[in-house]
Formats: sequence, structure tokens, C-alpha cells
Amino acid sequence: MINLRACSALLVLLGFGAASSVDVCSNWMVAPSSCPEFTGATIKGKEDRSSAEILSGINFAGSVSFEWKASNATIALPNATRFTLSLSGHAAPPKGGDVKMAEGAESANIPVMFTSSGGYKTAIFIITDSTGACPTVQHTFKDARTEALPYVFDKGVVLIPFIIVFIIVPLTQNVFFGLGFAAWLCRTIIARDPWIGFLDLFGRALNEEIKGYLGEIMIFMFLLGGVVGGCVRSGGIQGLGEMASAYIKDSFLAMMVTYLLGWAVFCDDYANTVIVGSVVRGVTDKMHLSREKLSFIVDCTSSPIAGLMPLSTWIAYELTLIRDAAASIGYTQETEYIIFISSIGKRFYAWFMLFFVFWNCVLCVDWGPMYVAEKRARAAGDGSGVVNTGDKSIQDWEEDQPIRMKKNIPARWLNAFIPFVCFIGTFLPFLFYAGVQKVTMPVATCEPGCYGDHEITWDSPAKDILANANNFAALRWAAGVTLIVQIVFYAVQYDKTRGSRMKGCLLSPAETIEAQLNGSKLYLEGIVALLLAFTYATAMRDLGIATFFADALGETLTPTTLPTVTFILRSLFALSTGTSWGTMGVFFPIAFALAQTVTKEPINSDAFTSELETTLAAVLGGAIWGDHCSPVSDTTILSAMSSQVPLWDHAKTQLPYAFVVGIYSILFGYLPAGAGAPGALMIIIGFFLIPVLHLGLSKIPNFGGPIEVYCPEVGECIGEGPRGVMNSIKKNFKKSSKSQEAAQEAAQEAAL
Repeated sequence: MINLRACSALLVLLGFGAASSVDVCSNWMVAPSSCPEFTGATIKGKEDRSSAEILSGINFAGSVSFEWKASNATIALPNATRFTLSLSGHAAPPKGGDVKMAEGAESANIPVMFTSSGGYKTAIFIITDSTGACPTVQHTFKDARTEALPYVFDKGVVLIPFIIVFIIVPLTQNVFFGLGFAAWLCRTIIARDPWIGFLDLFGRALNEEIKGYLGEIMIFMFLLGGVVGGCVRSGGIQGLGEMASAYIKDSFLAMMVTYLLGWAVFCDDYANTVIVGSVVRGVTDKMHLSREKLSFIVDCTSSPIAGLMPLSTWIAYELTLIRDAAASIGYTQETEYIIFISSIGKRFYAWFMLFFVFWNCVLCVDWGPMYVAEKRARAAGDGSGVVNTGDKSIQDWEEDQPIRMKKNIPARWLNAFIPFVCFIGTFLPFLFYAGVQKVTMPVATCEPGCYGDHEITWDSPAKDILANANNFAALRWAAGVTLIVQIVFYAVQYDKTRGSRMKGCLLSPAETIEAQLNGSKLYLEGIVALLLAFTYATAMRDLGIATFFADALGETLTPTTLPTVTFILRSLFALSTGTSWGTMGVFFPIAFALAQTVTKEPINSDAFTSELETTLAAVLGGAIWGDHCSPVSDTTILSAMSSQVPLWDHAKTQLPYAFVVGIYSILFGYLPAGAGAPGALMIIIGFFLIPVLHLGLSKIPNFGGPIEVYCPEVGECIGEGPRGVMNSIKKNFKKSSKSQEAAQEAAQEAAL
């Protein structure tokens, strides 16, 4: 081996300058005097997580790591492409040829595609030296979990459980069986043994879900169920319904109030579905509004509103995803908050669904399964048609509910209003507190300063505090405070005529706690459905569903089609897994990488930023669209649960509406926006075109039509469709005018 001083002296004698001879010799001494040796290899899916299962016919991201070992290789002239990384075995050669490696590098990347499936396959990484000075090095990839050759599945296998769910659930009309069977099927495919799949599902998978993100949701749902139980037992829900009935006179107003409440509870989609559904259910039942329609309005306002609002639990999650995805491609032109705000004007599905719900209420027409449900609700004069009770009467169905109002107590609306206001009023302060405190286990050990590389304090911008917040901790704190308020508030409403000591309380502390426990049972069925849905979703991700959909994008995307294809594939993933947040977490990095690949503009340019905003909006829109179409979605389950309607009845009536709005979003939103149309213009056009589409579908014979506006004051309907809505407005406007005139006359008489 020649040292640097001797090398430089030799080059000076050959005519090189002293400075250049040192540079050339330094380059010579980096790699040619050593040879590469493998230290490891990985294969990752396109969703940027270690793929649990490998699929054939799909390019996976292969990565190898190696060290440079000393050797007796002779010195050759410097050559940056001297070493080549290639593939052998059951792996296809990478498109574009083998990968050239820079000398001195510690790792190299190469796309890996297995050409066959149905067994254990080999992928051999090979490093060759074009000069022949170093020997050829080979490394066979092995599964890190089993230290064996990877088992390769045909890529079509991921669709089997996905399709099975949408066959079994409609046939059996039982989501529990459909989800459980599909989760077992996923585990059976992965294990390639039905017995091992069964053991894995019930022995590990369910437990793992409870220990994770789902556990936080379950605790929150039990706590909020307790709040609802206390409100029901104390007579607050009934009192709220009676009070609202004085102002909500018919089914049209009941729909509009439900819609507006969805906007009022904008802070969180879970809290929105549970609170709005629970509060207005008693009122909508009196107005003979079907619970399918109630759950549709609740479900289709919760996620879109939370996703659009710049102050909600969604922004806390989305800002983190945007920041990490932007960093992965080196994007620095705009902050994550500016990208989020700019994308609001391009979230077409969220806007169009909110418009659709509004016009559905205003026009009072329906079609498809929702039309059947609404006609059933209006047909029963005693109100028993509001829910499909099967063979039971409405009285028997209500008797089966775990919580009812206590006998011989007044129905005061404040007993429900104050707890709900307490929950909503404390949630946002707790959310900001959680953002500064950064909850850990135990709480006493946590300190500010956990958000990225910046210290988070009360002086930090609100967007940074929210991005750092644990939203489920804030929800649980707010629910916990509300439970305590209920215990005290119901106990201090004392009346000696009811009895002495604790018997005189509206509800004694023991009775309130019992009511809260029984209220939690209201959501037990939904929590079990969520557990099965999350288990199924995890199994689908392990099977490689995200990799399959990412590969389906192909290499033919253009800037015009990128938002549309992104929207469709994200919705398919959300449809198959039932989680909008999970969809965003998986596909944000993919979407940013695709925008970088497809868009020919420089990364930190205005043109690229615009394309990035549209693609980001498509990810969020597709996540919500798939969520609304899926019978296994978390918000679908929670909406049915709070509205007290069978899950399948809610899913089948909402699916056609969500599907049509999604198609409309593609044609009049993402396609034009991809071609450069202003997002605001498309949103305005959508507001006026959606009612035309809705009315047109309702005109199809035996498929849709106008719905009667029921008024309990007169005990009959006051019209149907738009005419019924106009009669409702006229009737209530006249009453309001008469009330004002009476008040003015009374004031004049008092003055005299």
C-alpha cells in the first residue's frame, strides 16, 4: 500500500501540480484500497413501513448496508461508478438497469420485485467491481422476523378479505360476524394455517389493539357514555327534548337543528357524533324523523367539519403528518400550517358533502334506501317507525335499553345542557394544556418541549401547541370533569318531598354513578365493533393493502390526474380498513413522494406548492369518503351508536349518498383542480349543482321522491318536499310574528 506522501511525490514527477496531486491521491485512497462487505439488507413497502408480507409483481424499496474492508487490491484510477449493485434469484432486474454505487458509501437502494409467488423466494443482492480488484460479494435477503427466506404472496391475495367483508355483511346484516371472519381470514393467509390464524387473532391481535390507539378511544367512549347515562337518568335528555319541542315544531326544523349542531361541535369528530346524536335523538323521534336520517346527518357533518376547521383535534394530527412528509422530500418553502390552511379551499369532498346534507334537509327529498327509511318513519302514526325494530314493538325495543329516566322526578333540560356545555367548554382549554404539557406516563414526569426541535410553552403559536397535543387525553380530562360535575349537580337538587337524606336528591351520588355505569353500556356494542374493525384494519395493513394500492398508481400519472387517482385510492384504503386517520398516516408520505415524482416543477416553487396542496386535499378527502362508505368505519359505528340505530341500517342508507358525492367530487373538484381550475370556483359551482343532482335522482320512479314534513302539533304532515318546507317556514314565521305582536301589545298595556 502506498502512503499519501509517496503518491503525491510520484505524481509531481509525472507533471501534476503539488495541490492537484494531493487531491487525486486522496480520492485514490478512499475506496480502491478497500472492498465492500455486506452487513445487512431490508425490503420495505411503499407505505414507508417494514412490510409484514411481501407481494409478487410489486416494486418494494430494497436497501442494503455494507462496510469497506481492507484488502490487497491494487490502486486503480479513481472511478465513481466502479461498483455496481444488482439482483439475482427470484427478483426481477430493476427498471433502468443496475444501481451504480458511490465509493465510500455506507448503503445503497435498489427496487426489488419478486417475479413469482406461492412459496419461499430468494432475493440475492450482488456487488461487483468493474476493475476486478475486489471480489464479487453476494447477500441473500432473509425475513428479519424469522431469519428465513421471505414467503411471497400473489398481490391479488390482499383483495380477498376486502371483498369478503362486502359480501358477508350485506348477506348476514351483521357487521360483527363479517369483521371477525375477515380478520381471521387475514391472519390465516399471513400464517398460511387456519388454526394458527385463529390463535393469533384471539391470543394476540385483539389484545394488541386494546393496548394501542384503540384503548384510548375505548376509555373515552366509556367516559362519554357515562355522561350520557347521567343525562338520561336525571331526566335531562327528556327535558331537553321537551324544551326543544317548543321551538322545533316539525321534522324539517329537526333536521336543520341537527345539521347546525354539527357545525357547533366542531372540535372533534368523535365528540361530535356522540354528543349531537344523543342530544337530538329524543326531539327527532317526536318529529317522526328516521334514525337512519339522524345518523346520516350526524356522521356526514362530524368528520368533514372537524377536517376543515383550523382549530380541532384533526389539525393536531395533520400538522405532524404534513411536517414529517415535507421533510422527507426536502420541501421547505411553506410551513405545515400554511399548507394546511391553503388546502382547505381544495377539500372538495368535505365541502360537497356538507352542501349535500344541507340541501337534503332543505329540499326534503330522498332516494334509495334512505327514501324507504323515511317513508317508514312517517307512515307509523305512533312514531314507532323511526327505527327498524325487527319483530319487536317500539315499546319492547326501548325496554331493552340499559338506561331510562328515573321515575317521579322532573324532566329539567338543564340536567343535560350543563354537562354537555361543561364537556365542550373544558375540552379546548385541556387541549391547549395537553399541547404544552405533553402527557406521558406518569404525568408527573412530563415536561414542555416535546414538539420537534422547538420548545413548546404557553407563549408558542397556537398551531404548534395543537400539533403537540394529545387530543384523547384532553377528551378524557373533559369527560372526567363532567362526570364529577354531574355527581355534584344532581345531588344538590334536593326536594324533601322525595324523602329524607339521600332520597331527597334528584339523583344521589350512588345513583348517578350507577347511571353513568349503565350509560357506558350504551356504547358497549359499538366498542366491540370498533375493536373488531381495528383488528381487521391492522390485519389488512399487515397483509400489504397499502403497498398494493400504492403500486396500483403505476407510472402513468400526470399532474392533472394525480389528485383524482390519489383521492380514489385513498378512499379504497379507508373503505377497506375503516379508518380515516389510519389512511392519512399511511398515505401522506406516499402522496408527497408522488407529487415530487410526477410534478416537473422544482420542489420549493409556487407551482409545486400548488400541486402539493391539491394532492394533500385529495388524501384528506379520500380518507373521509372511504370512511363514509365503509360499514366498518369508526365514525360510522359511533354515529349509529349515538343515534341508537342498527349499524347495518345506518351503513346501507348512507352508502349511496356518500358514493354519489364522491363521484361528484371527482368530476367537479379534483379533475378540474388538477388541470388548474381555482378551488374556490369549483366549491361555489358545487353548492348550486348538488341540489340539481339530488332532485334529479329523487325523480326516478319507485326509487325516490319527496318526504312529508311531520308536525306533531297538528298530528299530521303539513306538506311534502320543498312545499312542505315552505309551509314549515310560513307556519313558524307567522307564529314568531304573532308572538312579537303579543309581546309589543303587552308592553304597551304595561306602559299605560
